[in-house]
Amino acid sequence: MNLFIYYIFESVGDNVRNFLMKAAEFMRGRYGNDKLNTLILILAGVLYLINLFVRSPIMVVVILLLIGLAVFRALSTNINKRLYENNRYLSICTAVSDFFKRQYMKVRDFKTHRYISCPYCKAQLRLKKRTGVQHIHCPKCGQDFKKNILF
Repeated sequence: MNLFIYYIFESVGDNVRNFLMKAAEFMRGRYGNDKLNTLILILAGVLYLINLFVRSPIMVVVILLLIGLAVFRALSTNINKRLYENNRYLSICTAVSDFFKRQYMKVRDFKTHRYISCPYCKAQLRLKKRTGVQHIHCPKCGQDFKKNILF
């Protein structure tokens, strides 16, 4: 990476080099960009494209607020708070994506397996498709329970 930066600095003129050095110095100690900022900017871009057809002044204000929020987050010096916000966003994204993966697996394995949840820890368990009462041991919490599989 340093070789790339060195090449950039060597290939540009003095004015551009001075500007890049000042910009790098300004950003030292700032938070920068992350996945949440990327989402905010993509949302602002989508709203802008929608606003090309709708022409709403309220939407313009919302777009400007979203861009301002992204710039504020990128230039913030409170790095711990921005990391906390980004980690919360990533945990929500992981939960949503895990939910949809489980739904896909339920549809994919419908002919061969059944998915049930443990009544104690709510973990999703994958069972072979057999009808009748099954004795189940949850690997997550270690509890044993019975479940009647009807079809």
